[in-house]
Amino acid sequence: MISEVIQRDRLLRIPYFQRRYVWERKDWERFAMDMESTLDSESNYFLGAIILKDETTSLQDRRNGVGRKQQVIDGQQRLTTLAIYMKVLHMMTNRKQDFDNQYLQGTQLREPVIAHGCEDAQDFRKIMHLETPQEHIEGAGNIIDAYNFFREYLEKAKSQISLEDLLNTVNSSVTFVGINLTREDNEQRIFDTINSLGVPLTTGELMKNFLYEAEDEDVYNRTWKLVFDTDEARTFWESGAAKSRQEKSKDNTIIERFFHAFVRIKMWDFKDQLTKSQGKNFVKISNVFETCKAFVEKFGMNKQELAQEILTYAQLYREHLSEDILDTRIPKHSGIKRISCLINATQKYAVIPYVLYVLNTQKDELERTAIFDFLETYLMRRILADSESKSYSEMFPESFISNRLTTAASLKDFIMNKSPEVNLAMPANGTIKLKVKTRTKSIDERTARLVFYMYETKLTSASEGSFTGGYNDYVSETLMPKVTKADNPHWPKHRDNTHKEEERKQQIGTLGNMFLVKAEGKKELKKTSESDCPTKVVTLQKWSEGVRSNTILEHLTSWTKENIMSRNDGLADVMSRNIWTI
Repeated sequence: MISEVIQRDRLLRIPYFQRRYVWERKDWERFAMDMESTLDSESNYFLGAIILKDETTSLQDRRNGVGRKQQVIDGQQRLTTLAIYMKVLHMMTNRKQDFDNQYLQGTQLREPVIAHGCEDAQDFRKIMHLETPQEHIEGAGNIIDAYNFFREYLEKAKSQISLEDLLNTVNSSVTFVGINLTREDNEQRIFDTINSLGVPLTTGELMKNFLYEAEDEDVYNRTWKLVFDTDEARTFWESGAAKSRQEKSKDNTIIERFFHAFVRIKMWDFKDQLTKSQGKNFVKISNVFETCKAFVEKFGMNKQELAQEILTYAQLYREHLSEDILDTRIPKHSGIKRISCLINATQKYAVIPYVLYVLNTQKDELERTAIFDFLETYLMRRILADSESKSYSEMFPESFISNRLTTAASLKDFIMNKSPEVNLAMPANGTIKLKVKTRTKSIDERTARLVFYMYETKLTSASEGSFTGGYNDYVSETLMPKVTKADNPHWPKHRDNTHKEEERKQQIGTLGNMFLVKAEGKKELKKTSESDCPTKVVTLQKWSEGVRSNTILEHLTSWTKENIMSRNDGLADVMSRNIWTI
């Protein structure tokens, strides 16, 4: 029963390295309905297993009336929810004193017998010390929200059921399975096993638990917490995810992306101790946490040294690779901001490990800039040449980092010495010209937008004031519309020539048929997407202020496949020979 787990003289301490309270409305609703179901059930309600580890009680603990102190290894979400629910239920049945006698210590301060870590302690203590069931408590955080939910839920429920009966049945029928560990048991290994298999913790949460023990709290507060666990930090690291935690995959949050990049950097310190098969397993995103642990347990790294490396790279990531770069006008001249825009716009995250490696190992700013200048040229030429493959995505950590390419000269030599038929080779000007107009797959809007955006920002500086927006302020639009099933009198199909029709479809999807325009004109452009050429040209011009690659629109009266091919040739020439040159 509850009274066997939650007692006035028993302190249940939730360690600081565990995650914050994360239950949400759907969890509270199910919990409340389950508690209500005890009114009609003749059997006990099983709330799950609680894993606790005995800790030494201090003199101060005993003065506070604590006869036994235990660390909560698993079950903190359920225990916290139960305490909040019972607090509301006790207050609404005028049995606050009964609650205090069980859930609060017997000292003058009356601290809760469930002691939260620093993240949730203030809100939890506030709820536990309420005198009356206030209608609504202002504040951010799931603990406050849980209280407001249960107060509202039980307020509605009391017209249908007896809250007094509900309190009695919950107290007498809710049961736990308690698993008590001794002081000698390894709680971290148990915590890892439970949470890595059954609960969707982030790699960051698992790493925090692995790297920091209870006695490391001061170090954690001065280091890890500042980088990963403040509210501002969480907003950054948890962005890019699906709205629902259950919908998250291992690769769609920045925190998972970062740790995947980190292991793809760090593993090369131990390449001589790894077989090829081990190396492949080490870099699988599903194995990231185990790989980080192996750096300590297999290769003998000190935990705090590993933590410091993670923190160093994490700070570099936050400073230089934020997705906010897509809302900012990037500089004309080469550097990390242009590379960050390229990575975030294309979502080619395989580049990140090498970029972080350069940021950390190359301290000379001029040399860094030279590296990023050549890297931009290489990446943009590959985009123009449509040179994508799986081995290419694996290239950056496997080739660039393992070969310690930390200067522009070494990077250039490594790339330029690759023979043309090798996948990692730098695309030649002729290859780019050919591929720009003969792509086998249509260029997507995002890629076309990036190519033009990177090109335009190379032509003018932000201070000139003619092209001032960020990547997200623009979209790419086609002039000749994509072929649809419906007939379009302005852009008729080649009904008598299948080859010409297929050729036309291919040309529509090339860079030459794309134009960069301001995103705010997207709705108007959509309305004219199937219009005749003069109408589309006027609309494209209207939203092309400052876009130099759109000057062709000024005197355009018709648009054919020949126009598209000619523009493809011109764009390929200027981009490969004047902008991203080798």
